[in-house]
Parts: sequence; C-alpha cells; structure tokens
Amino acid sequence: MSTFKVVCLIALVAFFVLWVRTEVNRSGRTISQLQNEVGIKKARNQYLKLEILRLSGPEVIIPQAQEKFGLVPIEPQRVVVVEE
Repeated sequence: MSTFKVVCLIALVAFFVLWVRTEVNRSGRTISQLQNEVGIKKARNQYLKLEILRLSGPEVIIPQAQEKFGLVPIEPQRVVVVEE
C-alpha cells in the first residue's frame, strides 16, 4: 500500500473519530438540557398540585362563595328531604 493511501486512510479515520466525539458531546449536552427541563417541569407540576389542594380547601372556597355569589352556609334545620 502506498504512503499516500495510508496517510489518507489515517486522516479519514481521525476525521471520523473526531466527528463521532463531537456528536457524542452534542448529544450529551442535549440530554443534560432535557433532564433539566424535566426537573423544572416536575417541580412546577408539584407546585401546581399543591396550589390546587390549597385553593380547593373550604377556608378558601367559603369566603369566595360568600363574597362573589352571596352564598352562605346552610343551617342543618333548614334542610328538607323530599321523598318520592
């Protein structure tokens, strides 16, 4: 095999190895960014679940029902059961 062919083959292999390493590094950065995004989304989701629990509690709903709609808690003696 001639020296020129050997040099070309070595250069080609070196270029390929460099390209593969570059792609691996790029993929690693992409994976890292996506993992960070997943962590942020999970934290936001957990926060929103807690916010739903907080806002759906009676200590929040009752005052808003009274202020916005004029609703008041019903007294037990005013409940009438209608039977068919």
